[in-house]
Amino acid sequence: MREYFKELKTPFHVYNRGTDKRVIFTDYDEYCRFVFLMWVCRVGSPAINLSRKNIIDAAETILRGKEPSAKLYTKEHSPLIALITWNILPNHFHFILTSMTDGGIAKYMSKLGNAYTKYFNARHERSGRLFQGSYQSIEVKDTNYLFTLIRYVNLNHIELVEPLWGEGEIENETKAANFANTYQWSAHQDYLGARSSLLIDKESISNLLENGFDENGGLNGYLDLLDRSYIEDCKLIQNYCLES
Repeated sequence: MREYFKELKTPFHVYNRGTDKRVIFTDYDEYCRFVFLMWVCRVGSPAINLSRKNIIDAAETILRGKEPSAKLYTKEHSPLIALITWNILPNHFHFILTSMTDGGIAKYMSKLGNAYTKYFNARHERSGRLFQGSYQSIEVKDTNYLFTLIRYVNLNHIELVEPLWGEGEIENETKAANFANTYQWSAHQDYLGARSSLLIDKESISNLLENGFDENGGLNGYLDLLDRSYIEDCKLIQNYCLES
């Protein structure tokens, strides 16, 4: 981790939500579009006039751990960022990123936000801002906070079925666990080893956390991390974050 807490490789918690808390992912197509853009904007730009089937196939391919067809995008540069983890929900998203080049995070977030806004506005016949201003970013300087943040981001979708989970109030733990483990718009499944998508950079994660992935593809010690008490951790993180 000491190697990463330097000028370019310091992790940042990056997040944003829809303007006026509006929903920004209304259906499966839009989640797929965002996933595709998350991957492509690291290295280039999507091709123009892509069909709905192209985008869905590409996103599903990325989530399965394979590269989409080279016809669907143009590679323009080396990766701008390494994605440590992510979660996208109906009206907001969370990333943990490290920059791989000067200004990498800013360039990546600009490309991603502009590309998705253009798509969303065209699809919904609207104009103007989609996100609530510029994205928010917080530098992560502490090891314990980073581990806490990874868990918080990976499991943030539990709030969709248990709105008070961040306050330690879960009515149905089995329901919450099942939902958490099957939600596909988060890196949680990749950390568990249930999936091996291309979105997260496992080499960067292993170097950052000084901890590798096991033979099943999951992060060593991840289940222990999930078992820690999270009530105070969530309160700590929410002091820095937007309300969803």
